[in-house]
Amino acid sequence: MTLAANESRSPSLFAHTGRKDWGVGVLAWEADGKRGYLFENGEERTMANGYFELMRRVEQPSADERAAYARLQGILAARASANASTQLGATFADLVAKFRETYAGGLQDPRWIEEVRGEGVERRTPRHRNAMVRDAREQLSSSVLDALISSQRHDHLWNQVTSVLGRTDLVPASQLRNPKSVDVQQQRGLAVAVRDLLYGETPYEKRFERYLGALTGFFGEPARWEIATALSALVNPTEHVCVHPTIFRQQLKATGSRGTVAARPSSAAYTRLLVVARFVGGQLVGQGEEPRDLLDVRDFMQIALKPPPKTRITKASGHTARPRSDDDSANDEGDVNAEGD
Repeated sequence: MTLAANESRSPSLFAHTGRKDWGVGVLAWEADGKRGYLFENGEERTMANGYFELMRRVEQPSADERAAYARLQGILAARASANASTQLGATFADLVAKFRETYAGGLQDPRWIEEVRGEGVERRTPRHRNAMVRDAREQLSSSVLDALISSQRHDHLWNQVTSVLGRTDLVPASQLRNPKSVDVQQQRGLAVAVRDLLYGETPYEKRFERYLGALTGFFGEPARWEIATALSALVNPTEHVCVHPTIFRQQLKATGSRGTVAARPSSAAYTRLLVVARFVGGQLVGQGEEPRDLLDVRDFMQIALKPPPKTRITKASGHTARPRSDDDSANDEGDVNAEGD
């Protein structure tokens, strides 16, 4: 798995519109309606909600600004590593140990390879990662999407997207239902945005924001995290991660981070969560695991962070009832999807 950032993309670099003397900065954290930015002079400044628009993205950073970005990211990486050392301690090792209670051989366990990756199985399930990546790359290839757009079959393109996502367990079905009435222009805009998201040449942050805008226009409401991130995670699973907000909130809490998961996706928020996923991937390597991609990382987090089964005390007898099992009417994953984060 390639955990290093893609250097060809424009960095998420910001500058304050009224304080040129601060230089450029990067988003360091976001929590409680506030954002912290680390600037090239080494100072960290907090922006309250209502002042975010004063921080403008640097669209075409100079060589010096790119160097500042690399230096600032190094500071954040060192901070994250120190935080992991002081606050995590053996906690991550404990998470790996918990994961190995289910899959003794870790990410190379034969059961993991069969049950999760789906290697060597005759019948595919929505959980099988290899099959869903293969389907996405075949059915949503650039040549397929270009042909559909050039023939103005925009509705067919989106139906193909929902068909691919509908055969996975990554996106709740409620996020894949088409609106009752569809505007033709919005349908075309969404089709073009999908193609651009997956194969465009402009910085990913811009493509992601355009895709979010197209989803909002098409559905008439802000996009959710799963549908916003699943496509890139399937077509480019070593570079992108599908964000399940509850899983990432649990991971941030486990690492002692003061950050949180924004209620709605944005390019800046996604960049931060991608850093989290890559950090976890690096920690896994340090524990002797070898994630194939960020799907492995996401699935590791889901299993390792899953709370223990709840027990309940019956009033009549005072006895402890059996733990709720995955076969009960609403399992943990179903409850999470029902939250509609």
